[in-house]
Amino acid sequence: MKTSMRVRLRTAAAGMSALLSVLLVCAPPASAQPDRFGAIDAYIRERMEATHTPGLSYAVVGPDGPIHRRSWGTDGRGDRVTPRTAFLWGSIAKPVTATAVMTLVQSGRLRPDDRVTDHLPEFRFGGAAHAAKVTIRHLLNQTAGLPAAATAKVTDCLDAGCPRPAERVRALDGVRPLGPPGTEYAYTSANYLVLTAVVEAVTKRRYADYLREAVLAPAGMKGAIADAASARARRLAPGHQLLWGVPAAIADGVDDSGAGYGYLGGDLDDLAALASFQLRNARNVLSAESVRLMRQEAKLHNGAGTGAGLGWRIGGLGAPLDGAVWHTGATPGYSAMLFLLPEQNLAIVVQQNLHGLVHDGAIMHVGFGAARLLAGGRPDGAPSASTYYLTVGATTALAVAMLLAAGRSALLLRRPAPPASRLRRTVLTGAWVLAGALPWIIAAPIVVPIGPRQSWTWIPDAFAAICVAATAGAMTVILRLTLAFRSVTTIRPEAKRVSDHRPEPDRLPR
Repeated sequence: MKTSMRVRLRTAAAGMSALLSVLLVCAPPASAQPDRFGAIDAYIRERMEATHTPGLSYAVVGPDGPIHRRSWGTDGRGDRVTPRTAFLWGSIAKPVTATAVMTLVQSGRLRPDDRVTDHLPEFRFGGAAHAAKVTIRHLLNQTAGLPAAATAKVTDCLDAGCPRPAERVRALDGVRPLGPPGTEYAYTSANYLVLTAVVEAVTKRRYADYLREAVLAPAGMKGAIADAASARARRLAPGHQLLWGVPAAIADGVDDSGAGYGYLGGDLDDLAALASFQLRNARNVLSAESVRLMRQEAKLHNGAGTGAGLGWRIGGLGAPLDGAVWHTGATPGYSAMLFLLPEQNLAIVVQQNLHGLVHDGAIMHVGFGAARLLAGGRPDGAPSASTYYLTVGATTALAVAMLLAAGRSALLLRRPAPPASRLRRTVLTGAWVLAGALPWIIAAPIVVPIGPRQSWTWIPDAFAAICVAATAGAMTVILRLTLAFRSVTTIRPEAKRVSDHRPEPDRLPR
């Protein structure tokens, strides 16, 4: 018996020794992870400084929660950013919405290939014939034929009393499709606004209420923002936008029906919980098959890839992120990024309280660079913010020039009309009218596609400069036409003096 025990002990000791040897050989040095996290910290701080980001939180996440997290800077009220500071996440809402839709699929209340009109009769995008061919799957993978410009018609309604999702869908009636469903990929939040309306129609509940019960609570995201009331409860501070290069906390407001496409948010722990939940393959909420479908790249009818799954971005990034499942997002004044690295069973989440449409690439690059560092690579060169400064600089210079032109025209109107030939007068008037119309010509391709309201929401400084330039330009046109008309109708003094000495017709010699 004692011999048998000794043999067992020796065998166990040998096994433990072998196991320890394997661990010592295969495991990275103790300092490897801290060094990697330190490099990510330094990189993020560098990007914050380069983009003038006021506040940021990020975390490296495993299946059981955050492994490493940091917060820096201040929020829109000037308070220090902590892991409990609330942010908005923008389009990271889309894979969350896709998850909610898949819960309805699993319960049998919805099918991916159901026609949207079966659940939402008011959906008439592209006419009745086109709308009848659009399925839930087309909305999920952004192949319904809705163009990117459709986003402006149904999103970012921040006022009290905004229409519910089903009512907003009617604004898509007159939008021209890019092609038959399944033939063109175009990323637009309009697809997910329609999905929000579908979920409400199927569940007979507000989308935010169903989302909390079906996805947010099971994922451990109990503090998440899903409507205006929860934003107030979490004391969401205004986000920052650049005004002539200076961050300003002016982006305030939440689309009460926007959680399905972009107005979802929460603190760092909520966003980390979402990443952990996805690393666990949405266990207890979705089946393995549902998760597989969501992370499978959708194909167009011609076999071309789209780079999109059901809610997720699939691949599309260079090594070592070629296997990443990811999404980025932004609302006015806020931006966020989530990268799942399935091969390493890790994720990284970043949220910051700055965003602007014109310098989106420079702001978002912090997440891509941090993810590459986590995956063992090196960050690519960051996009330049020069486009933003050129846009704002050019529109501001145009506004100043038009104000000076209008001012000079007003001063000339107070003076007597100088003598001028008809040709010179015509040429000068035409040139000034063209100059006054220039801001309107420039504004058209910038403002018309997204509309004045969206322009003010997303590019406030450039839009303000364009408005000033357009107003001053219109004044210049009016004043210059008035000057031209006056010069035509006013008798020149020389001509008047000659006419005063002419004899009257009845006194002329006969």
